[in-house]
Amino acid sequence: MKADILEKIYEENQKGRDAALVFLIENKGSTPGEDNSLMAVTSAGKSFGTIGGGKIEADVIRRCMEGFAKGESFEFDYNLSQNGELKMSCGGDSRGFVKYFKAANRLVIFGAGHISQKLARIATKTNFEVTVIDDRSEFKDSPDFSEIKEYMTSPIEEAVGKIDFDKDKTYIVLCTRGHAHDSKALREIIGKDFHYLGMIGSKAKVVRVFKELEEARFKREDLDKIYTPIGLDLDNGSVEEIAISIMAEILMIKNKKTGEIQKLH
Repeated sequence: MKADILEKIYEENQKGRDAALVFLIENKGSTPGEDNSLMAVTSAGKSFGTIGGGKIEADVIRRCMEGFAKGESFEFDYNLSQNGELKMSCGGDSRGFVKYFKAANRLVIFGAGHISQKLARIATKTNFEVTVIDDRSEFKDSPDFSEIKEYMTSPIEEAVGKIDFDKDKTYIVLCTRGHAHDSKALREIIGKDFHYLGMIGSKAKVVRVFKELEEARFKREDLDKIYTPIGLDLDNGSVEEIAISIMAEILMIKNKKTGEIQKLH
């Protein structure tokens, strides 16, 4: 049973979702739970396993849910008498610990060309779990892809169907070999949950792609969520610096920063 709970936390993380492990360390006197009990709590509020049920379990789950945003582990200690905060009649004491397991941020890169390769390499070094999607298998063995999670050669619509989209953890970059591929990817992605969606290309390309999508009845408000042309204005046009500018923009969004120079004077 304990192994199943740990496996559930692993599964949640693999799907890009955070989870919390509740460990009931010690009980004194009359309590509903048993020593060393484990329970998993998902970011969606579902629980697996038990630390005894009732008010104490409900309150621990509540505290877990409140703590997901920061992900800071905490201890709990309940007096289970009428004088305690839960107003219970057991009379004992329960002490435990909650540890959060944060899922990795995921970067999905459409296209496996030179910029994508350098971007993937940088992203893995900044603790992103990277998936690359391109129907050209010849790029799969690029040294820059040596640390990515997955290289998918499926058609775009099929590949998108395999992605677990998350509004807080999923970052997407469109860097394909042509606007037709970018347009196809956008048609599949728009409407999904993601934290960041960027598309490489000139202003002329952006106008062309957006015009096609608007003619296909996609809403302008959805198109306005796309960061394009992609990247901060800091590169010299080289492949490496373009990749850095894209990653800088992603980190700025992820960390809720401004990208401003912090020089004091």
